[in-house]
Amino acid sequence: MKILIDQSVFLFLKENKISVSKEIAKILSSLKRFPKMYPRIASDDNIRHFFIKNIEFGYMIDKDMIIIADCKYIKSNKKLKIKKYLNKLANR
Repeated sequence: MKILIDQSVFLFLKENKISVSKEIAKILSSLKRFPKMYPRIASDDNIRHFFIKNIEFGYMIDKDMIIIADCKYIKSNKKLKIKKYLNKLANR
């Protein structure tokens, strides 16, 4: 499976000077083999999330591709915007 990381996730990590390269490498290798191993966010079976340090990452499974589309601090009031992202992909 191919894994894409959205630009907003990359910018969030860069702006906040967060380094998660070792942790994300482990998770990405396991996601390639078992894409549905992490818990679901919504009722849709293809929208899931995982945690690294104090950051929640939202991802979705789209055919033969995994897209890490959003992230936020765990203690933040914001919600992951991954549902909106899924709707954009569905309307292509």
